[in-house]
Amino acid sequence: MVELGPLLIDEVRHRVVKAFPEQVRVALGALSDDEIWARPHDGSNSLGNLVLHVCGSTRHFLGRGVGGSDYTRDRPGEFAERGPIPRGALMQVLDETVAEAERVLSGLSPSRLLEKTDRTGKTFTLAELLLRVSHHWAVHTGQIVFEAKARKPGAFDELWMKTMEKR
Repeated sequence: MVELGPLLIDEVRHRVVKAFPEQVRVALGALSDDEIWARPHDGSNSLGNLVLHVCGSTRHFLGRGVGGSDYTRDRPGEFAERGPIPRGALMQVLDETVAEAERVLSGLSPSRLLEKTDRTGKTFTLAELLLRVSHHWAVHTGQIVFEAKARKPGAFDELWMKTMEKR
């Protein structure tokens, strides 16, 4: 019989460390720096903002909340940035976030999943934080991929299938 705790951690790790970041990398790779930072209108976000946002959220809820880091989030700054931060520097933020997620998730014991923490400003179980982070990545990765496909038709195909399958 498969245990739920290890399965949950493994699935979140696959999505947050491998699949979703790879989709973001492919989408950003198809665009210029100007396209990454373009906003359809003043009330919207650029793809660069979405990357900063998902990284800030991950470092806050997973790195700080689960892993115990001292990360201090600047959520308004994630959306205020107008860039263009060059793609390489943006990818470095992504890579550093993914590396932190890998460290936290690879060291997380299933016995801790029902442990509660208030390190994020509200009380959550560690399982709730894992699901929150994974779902958040899913939402914003979908937005990033959709926008990149709209800007560059045919630039990539079957991205979901290529990245979500466990290898």
